[in-house]
Amino acid sequence: MLEEVKFTSARSSLSDLFDQVWHRFLPALVKRHQDEEVLLVRRDLQEEILRTYAFKPEVLYEEDGSVTLALNELELAVNAPTLEEAIQELVREMKVYAEDYRDRIQLFLHAPNRRGHFPYVLRIWLCDSDEEIRSLLEV
Repeated sequence: MLEEVKFTSARSSLSDLFDQVWHRFLPALVKRHQDEEVLLVRRDLQEEILRTYAFKPEVLYEEDGSVTLALNELELAVNAPTLEEAIQELVREMKVYAEDYRDRIQLFLHAPNRRGHFPYVLRIWLCDSDEEIRSLLEV
């Protein structure tokens, strides 16, 4: 069980709390009021946790020579003349979807067909570049 830290205590000793999370690798559960809780965890550990949420696009070679990539994890599909262009387009679509998810997170987290996308979207949010997003794709 994680030790709970009261919000007021966390606020007054943020440096110590940060050290616990960063140097000791211990996540911290910060609680405010009766039922408001947030979990603080190192970014590298969070990325490790999310690694199981893999992006495995289905590659379809069309009769016209184009390539379709279907990313079932986020219900996205793109089509382009080449595989490389399809990958670039899929990365763009993943970014657009992640931004839309962020902008309408309350709606998406309450939609049964979108709630499960959250860990995948979080993986995208943690990327700093298109190259990092591309590296998530198992093509």
